[in-house]
Amino acid sequence: MIEDELNVWHDDQIVGYLWRNEAGVMSFQYDDNWNLFPLSISLPLDKKIEQSVGHRFFANLLPEGSARERLCRRLRCPDTDFDLLREIGAECAGAISILPVEQSPDLQYAYQKIDEADLVKLIETRGASIILENKPRLSLAGAQDKMTVHVKKDGLYLPVGQTPSTHILKFEVTDFKNVPLYEVFTTTLAQAVGLKTIDIELRFLDSKSYTLSKRYDRLIGEDKVTRIHQEDFCQALGYKEKYQRGNEPNFTQCYQLIIEYSSNPLEDVEQLLKWQLFNVIVGNSDAHIKNLSFLYDKNQTRLAPFYDLVSTRAIEHLDSTLALYVGNQKNPDLITRTNLTEMANQCRIRPKRLIDILDQLITAFEKHYQLIQATIENQYGQQPALQRVGRVIEKQTKLLLD
Repeated sequence: MIEDELNVWHDDQIVGYLWRNEAGVMSFQYDDNWNLFPLSISLPLDKKIEQSVGHRFFANLLPEGSARERLCRRLRCPDTDFDLLREIGAECAGAISILPVEQSPDLQYAYQKIDEADLVKLIETRGASIILENKPRLSLAGAQDKMTVHVKKDGLYLPVGQTPSTHILKFEVTDFKNVPLYEVFTTTLAQAVGLKTIDIELRFLDSKSYTLSKRYDRLIGEDKVTRIHQEDFCQALGYKEKYQRGNEPNFTQCYQLIIEYSSNPLEDVEQLLKWQLFNVIVGNSDAHIKNLSFLYDKNQTRLAPFYDLVSTRAIEHLDSTLALYVGNQKNPDLITRTNLTEMANQCRIRPKRLIDILDQLITAFEKHYQLIQATIENQYGQQPALQRVGRVIEKQTKLLLD
């Protein structure tokens, strides 16, 4: 049946076909003429794709949790992966579009200006107030409410139909209003200590905060926006679960993935090791494998800039269990340098290499933390909530120095 089939496109070229069976399980097959690149390490061009692996790759493009539930209610759409992809798959992460079989790609750009009144409504409703062509512009994975926009010199615009976006708006989380502040602070601190991150800025309107981040999978030209393909590590490894439970998925698998597939593994694994240790120090227990991605650009496979960096341990009542264990330790309050040795052995690197990275990060934290806090407060006024982040950093630093 045609309602159980979708086409996957790259610009105006058909990549392959997605369909579901009576049980709702999706399958994917490449078109015979498609040979530009595989959509994923887990979906090679020259092998038959297992049903479950194909399903997981495309399901990982979708929103999660309460953000997904609200979206399904707004769309009056069954809460299935296939139905959601049919509704919002036109503008995914990476370079593909997923469209109904009767629809072809529209490569003409169209944007709708967001005026201040619209923006106020968007922030108040966390992106739920504006719907174009009866379809919300919410096509990105993750548990937080967000929406894609296009940024021009004179303001923000909503991309219409299949028009590519350039930036992402993320809104305050119910009961956790400081998340935008924490994300901007944590990301800025990460940049200062040597991590490659997305570009992000904090904005306020009518006492509400939100973030505006530039998409790393879009190349912005004078009159054209080009989609760049990417995939997160859940997709690359073929997992449904993004958090480590027991032995998998684990940090070592991420390390080995970079060693095997990165065009510059030395630089990218150094970034990965810094990322893991940075998250321990700053208290980001939500650093899971969907927060790691490969970017496929100019015939290169590189670790994408880091994103979704938040000091989650500065937020009360959140689970502090590490998304990816450090060695064999999942409790950030119990991490010692012995666990770093375990982590090094699992990755088959010298423990001294990890210890050196840790010591460099701690020194950099001491140098930059207060300066970044002062810069943010000079721009936005006093932010007492940042003191909570400071206490987390001090506690974790002391733990790791003992």
